[in-house]
Amino acid sequence: MLKSKLTKLTKRYNILAFSQLNLNYWAINKVATSTMCNHLLIQTGATIDTQNKSGQVGKRMTSTLHIDRETAYTNGLINFAIVRSPYARFESCYRHFKYPKNDIQYAGSHKAKFNPAWSPDDFLDHIERVFDKGNVGNKHYSKQSWFIPDPERLDHIIKLESLAQDWPFDFPIPNFVSNSTSSSDNLQYNTDKLTHLYQEDFDTFGY
Repeated sequence: MLKSKLTKLTKRYNILAFSQLNLNYWAINKVATSTMCNHLLIQTGATIDTQNKSGQVGKRMTSTLHIDRETAYTNGLINFAIVRSPYARFESCYRHFKYPKNDIQYAGSHKAKFNPAWSPDDFLDHIERVFDKGNVGNKHYSKQSWFIPDPERLDHIIKLESLAQDWPFDFPIPNFVSNSTSSSDNLQYNTDKLTHLYQEDFDTFGY
């Protein structure tokens, strides 16, 4: 199987080759990636503590599986991704940054330059400024279409909301959740602005 040279950009692509499962998993941050990494590793025979609340065990174990896009298109494995409603993904990202549950989540919030005093609309304003500069932004709120620039070249793109109904593989879907974010009251924010900022995701993935 073709190998990719591990670079910072290759890691950012977040594509993981599970050759034992005949799969390339195109992971998108804030779309159950910790859960899926752990679950796919378990399918290969690895022992994973699914009660580990940080959800980072599986991610560390997949550090050698990263490949670039061209390798994913040409290595002969099935390419699949899971996408999520842009509204739900934004809300999960906001809660992840606003209410970190452990040191790893706190570090992620700091790295993203998130201000803990921000309201959801403040956070949207920040994302707008980042996008207006032509930047893709932090991996937790980058557009899903950045992770999947050519969706027609993937074999399966599954919506998280219908994962159970649309799961295309012989092994089961996960029955656990890793790295969950804290819940809070329903978030109030400018949904029109979010729709504008993530219009490409709404159009590309049918939301």
